[in-house]
Amino acid sequence: MEKRPFGKTGVELPILSLGCQRLVNEEGCNQDQAVAILERALKRGVWYFDTAPAYSEGESERRVGLVAMSRRTDMWIATKVNETTRDSARRQLEASLGRLQTDHVEEVRLHNVFSFDRLNAMTGKGGALEALIEARDEGLVRFISISGHANPQVLVEAIRRFPFDTALCAVSALDHFIYSFAEEFLPFALQKCMGVVGMKVLGFKALAADWQRALRYSMGLPLTTVITGCSTIEQLDGNIDLAESFVPMTSVERLAFFRDILPMVTPQNMPWKSKDWARKDWIERKEPFGLTRTDCQ
Repeated sequence: MEKRPFGKTGVELPILSLGCQRLVNEEGCNQDQAVAILERALKRGVWYFDTAPAYSEGESERRVGLVAMSRRTDMWIATKVNETTRDSARRQLEASLGRLQTDHVEEVRLHNVFSFDRLNAMTGKGGALEALIEARDEGLVRFISISGHANPQVLVEAIRRFPFDTALCAVSALDHFIYSFAEEFLPFALQKCMGVVGMKVLGFKALAADWQRALRYSMGLPLTTVITGCSTIEQLDGNIDLAESFVPMTSVERLAFFRDILPMVTPQNMPWKSKDWARKDWIERKEPFGLTRTDCQ
């Protein structure tokens, strides 16, 4: 499988990694199945694992931890904090380390930084970023990351403020059409030599029926790796098989894909870019100084 440099971390990652949100009971994946999927991923050369305390109230982290007990040195573990204050983020990180059964993680992210208000809270005095810097100084965390689903300009502003090592952002083909991280954020991240992980590759299952083209599109972007979730070994193997034979889309293939999926670009299919994840209206896109897009036209 192709490998790419992960920013300034000094490692190269396979172009496919595993998102662990679906390794939980509510996705029809029991503990034994989750462990088997994680072990299978490692066996086939996938060793970057993205999880979070919010995924089924820590169940995802606990299942990653079951494998980390014996395979820790083979794994790159990335988790997240969604708390905004220093003290609450520290408590959340410590709880994650307990569930993951490890004394450190390779990466921790400020999670779902969807607005400038949230960015200000997390990066300001007494904010969650302070907790991550302290954790890095103590050896609990190696690299500091940030994630965004909705407004790429929030992440652009974030990396102006602080030298984040890596970022996680939504890069499905659906995302190409509205508030595009690929168009607006990736060029700035590349200038800063950041490692970038792509998510929402299958569009929250909206592109599941066309998963091969969806994966090829996202893998063809100038990023390091993409994470895909799965709840069965068959899904994992299919994704890995495609990654091992990955060929970038031609411009003709890409345009044909865009034409086919354009009717799917709706808030109903893209809840991460809808207001309050309610699938009804697009989020109102605020600019750094409180302006909206309509104000600037």
